[in-house]
Amino acid sequence: MYSENFLQLVKYALIGILGLIVDFGVYMIFTYFNVDVEIANVISSTCGIINNFFWNSYTNFKVHDRLLLRFISYFLVGQITTVFTTGSLFIFVTKLGFPHLVVKIVATFVAVLIQFVINKVITFRKSRD
Repeated sequence: MYSENFLQLVKYALIGILGLIVDFGVYMIFTYFNVDVEIANVISSTCGIINNFFWNSYTNFKVHDRLLLRFISYFLVGQITTVFTTGSLFIFVTKLGFPHLVVKIVATFVAVLIQFVINKVITFRKSRD
């Protein structure tokens, strides 16, 4: 009934929600203790990226070969989008004074869309072996 791509997107979104819980939970803990939003974002995003890689690898895309290379690829894609969200926080929160949670939510939403496309095409493509 639904295409494999659509089902993977739905699973990716559900796993992403779990990752957001990890990300925002860690972020809130760090910001509660007055850690700079940029530093809190790098740490929390990294935790979410690691969490999501393993869930996507084993339950969504179901590819386990070359796991270290796939992890490096996923992690680098995640860190590129972490740079995007951290830059957004720096510009809109630190420089312009916007509320940090609003900026984090909007920037994270954009980052997730970018990540899905790149990870679907590169990180979790099936081997031709």
